[in-house]
Amino acid sequence: MTDPNQNDEDVGMNKYQLKKLVNKLDDIRGRNTELVSLYIPAGYDMSKISEFITSEQSEAENIKSKHTRTNVQDALGKIGRKVQEEHTTPENGVAFFAGNVSDTQGRPEINIWEVVPPQPIESRHYRCDKEFVLEPLKQMIVDDSVYGLIVCDKNEAAIGYLQGNSIKTAYTLDSEVPGKTRAGGQSAQRFARLRKEMLKSFLGEIADKSQTAFLDKAREDKLLGIIVGGPGFVKDKLLDDDYLHQELQEKVITRESLGHSGEGALKELVNRAEESIEDSQAVLEKQEVQRFFKNLKEENGKSEYGLEPVMKALKMGAVDTVLISEDYDMFEAKYECDNDHEKTVFEKEAEIDDSVECSECGEEMVLEEISDIIDVVAEKAEEMGSELEIISTDHEEGQRLMNMGGIAAVLRYRIR
Repeated sequence: MTDPNQNDEDVGMNKYQLKKLVNKLDDIRGRNTELVSLYIPAGYDMSKISEFITSEQSEAENIKSKHTRTNVQDALGKIGRKVQEEHTTPENGVAFFAGNVSDTQGRPEINIWEVVPPQPIESRHYRCDKEFVLEPLKQMIVDDSVYGLIVCDKNEAAIGYLQGNSIKTAYTLDSEVPGKTRAGGQSAQRFARLRKEMLKSFLGEIADKSQTAFLDKAREDKLLGIIVGGPGFVKDKLLDDDYLHQELQEKVITRESLGHSGEGALKELVNRAEESIEDSQAVLEKQEVQRFFKNLKEENGKSEYGLEPVMKALKMGAVDTVLISEDYDMFEAKYECDNDHEKTVFEKEAEIDDSVECSECGEEMVLEEISDIIDVVAEKAEEMGSELEIISTDHEEGQRLMNMGGIAAVLRYRIR
């Protein structure tokens, strides 16, 4: 069984697990420079790393504050012991984070995390600071591939990205193209010519900003496609009159008619273009959540929500797809007493007790294992041949799921 007091993460992580750990480490702050971060790429001689840590422990003797000195040396000691257990580095390298996480001054609690990341660590790095060095891990969480988004009419434009399940704005532009009403004293011909030149200038500005936003991504093969939309003819002129850079023109996968323009239309553009970008994570997540709510609305018995109903359906083999919000914060705690009675409870991590009373014999039950509920569900889903989707809260459907409790399931068949 897993030691509930052990803070080590010493197996290869997927992106979800890494993101959750990074968020946890990012919230930790030391009172002084007492949080130790150490990144080791694959192939490093671990005996030399061990020597380096011993040397740093000696250097820590020069720290003036007794509490900081002790905490740093204890953190390095924990890392040193883990390094001594490793004969070789994992395939992607390994990172260690250790330090005092206690909220009580004078009563240190030195924790350590060992991280085998999903992507290779590029370089060795060591730092002792008030916060952990997490940028190399944060870069591994980000999916660099994007869809380019352009919405425009004669009055305004917005350029952005669909990255994973998030829509991000890169530029917003306002035009100075006047309406069709002719200003007093100007000939209709001259005014029309002026409008035409100003529109041409505005289209050129849209093209320039699009090039700045997307061309490097295209050349790095990280631009999945470009979607263009808007309520009128401007989107068509942008494409048909070849304003866009040729490399970007070749990346356009669809154009969509929209009800409005500007930054607020980026979301509408993604919704209209779902068939063209059906492999986007955002689209896939939204479709799964919509399927759950459709079943719920139809009252056909093929939707469940809430932890206990979903777990029950999963154990029955009735679940097609489990949907869990990435913000769902629940853990499974397993207890056992000396009479071999067992108990499992689901709680938030901060609410889990170290011991509880056994309802069968009255003896003390000791906490034996804590597991993130997503890991528990993932293991059971794999066993039962069910799919698992972790749903972001960056889009409306993800927020709706979180408002329903954060966990739901689409069933294969009705169970009640």
